Amino acid sequence: MGPLLLKAWREAPANGVALVAAFYGTMVLSLAGTIALFAAARNLGPRVNRVLIGLSSVALACFGCYLLWSGW
Repeated sequence: MGPLLLKAWREAPANGVALVAAFYGTMVLSLAGTIALFAAARNLGPRVNRVLIGLSSVALACFGCYLLWSGW
């Protein structure tokens, strides 16, 4: 994000500040949304939690295999 920030700053300092504020604002809001989603999923019961954990494990394993395959 450094080169993009420098380019925005050269256009106008307000553009650089807006870029950084938008970036970190998006990060904080998406993290808050993820936390709220998992908090809501917690109230669905233990069976749903096990299924969601299983799906997450399979997705992470597939992603890990993909990374190993692409790095090979």
